[in-house]
Amino acid sequence: MLIRSMIATVAVFVVVPSSIAQENPMSQPIELEVLKASVGVWDAEFEVWPRGPDSPSIKFKGVETNRPFGEYWIASDLVSEYEGQTTKVHSIIGYDLDQGELVGKIIDHGPYAAKLTGDYDQKSKTVQWTTEGKGLDGKPLLQRTSVTHKNADERVLVLTVPGRKKDEFIKFMQIRFVKRK
Repeated sequence: MLIRSMIATVAVFVVVPSSIAQENPMSQPIELEVLKASVGVWDAEFEVWPRGPDSPSIKFKGVETNRPFGEYWIASDLVSEYEGQTTKVHSIIGYDLDQGELVGKIIDHGPYAAKLTGDYDQKSKTVQWTTEGKGLDGKPLLQRTSVTHKNADERVLVLTVPGRKKDEFIKFMQIRFVKRK
């Protein structure tokens, strides 16, 4: 169940970098170009460390489909299968003009939706997302995710979860996305 919960929070991170300050608020933010570049079908290679990064990992595959939803939003569906169980995650992310940044919501089979915000580092082409949600037990859950855009056809997501020490985050999942031709 933990893996399913973590996969649910991942879908939105794979699509779009978050905000950077704009000198002209009426200009098109760079995030919209990245949004448009994420449209299409992407093969996903998951690697998960359910007992921590020093333990054996679990590997499986999935498919992400991203489509435009107006000029400022992307609808994303991430479907994966592990041990005969299919997990489906739906997200809507986009650029919110009032907030001046990219925002999103993630929904899976569970009873809770998660919200996220992030920052985009244009130099490294990496997005740092923060996700606020609830675990299967209903308790608050905070996750941090980085998505590095290697090139137009590949990006790598690394999901971290709180560790045992204060302010510590440990690697839980990595996903490599490759765009289909």
